[in-house]
Amino acid sequence: MYKKIKFSSVVLLIAIMVFSFSLNSIASDYPNKSIDLIVPWSSGGITDTTARAFAPHFEKHLNESVTIVNRPGASGAVGTEAVYSKEADAYNVLLSAETPATFQVMGMSELSFEDFEPIMMLVAAERVLVVPADSPYNNLEELIAEIRRKPGEVKMSYSGPGASGHILGLLLERANLDLRKIPAGGGHEAMIETISGRVDFTLANLSTVADYIKKGDLKALAVLDNQESENVDAPPLTSALPELKSYLPLDFPNCLVVKKGTSEEKIEVLKNAAVKAAKEEGWIEFTNNNYYKRMDHLSGEEVSEYWKNWKSLVNWMLYDAGVTENSPAEFDIPKFDN
Repeated sequence: MYKKIKFSSVVLLIAIMVFSFSLNSIASDYPNKSIDLIVPWSSGGITDTTARAFAPHFEKHLNESVTIVNRPGASGAVGTEAVYSKEADAYNVLLSAETPATFQVMGMSELSFEDFEPIMMLVAAERVLVVPADSPYNNLEELIAEIRRKPGEVKMSYSGPGASGHILGLLLERANLDLRKIPAGGGHEAMIETISGRVDFTLANLSTVADYIKKGDLKALAVLDNQESENVDAPPLTSALPELKSYLPLDFPNCLVVKKGTSEEKIEVLKNAAVKAAKEEGWIEFTNNNYYKRMDHLSGEEVSEYWKNWKSLVNWMLYDAGVTENSPAEFDIPKFDN
């Protein structure tokens, strides 16, 4: 009996050692071929530009090449579904914008961030409220006073339904501002509508409008935040609308994710490489030149928690405004409690 127990124990110990060796071998062998970094937007856009700036630093610390693959369509749903359709082997990494957080409510896709494993947050564009150079409004208080004096008449351009500018416009309405919102078809088009004076203002990425502000084609009246910006001479939105403090900052960041079911070992390899890449001088220079907020302090479950809170606020804003017929309650999304 003693010999049998002893023999069984030895067999069990060997089995455990072999299994542990196999896991370590899998982790040490990854990656052993090129990784596809899927960008669910067109070449030349903000997310694509971010991916192309980050990829060289990312591959440096992965010790393997990273290939940018653009899969645009349906507000990012086409590329997101493409990654989900692949094997969970960490060779298809999605550089996502915020849109998976609204896919279900907007009817774009059945997928959401819950179908992916978070690696790390990257950056978010700083947002500003701008008016034409010859606008009669010289400060935020004057614009707000006019909106309240003429409800539904002051015009705001935005790229399209459910996009970041539209969501921020809905946020303004939470301060009882009745706006006339004009879809322009894209962020650049929304800016042109403002420069031309066909609308009164827009809510834009600072990186998109910074040169126009410097040249005097646009005036910045506020930054969409609770605090002042180091990059533009304009007060925070809450200086005139303190009732929005609990909602801000409302950012629209990029993040790195992989399909749910990817091994923890491979996720850790990707995370370690991403953390190191975010410290590279070239990447930091890129983020500074484009006035981006660095959000790489958030990784793993911190990213999941961020999107959980973001979904709670934004999806209910869209639904309450009648932008979508799908209630967030159908997808177990709780209402934001401010």
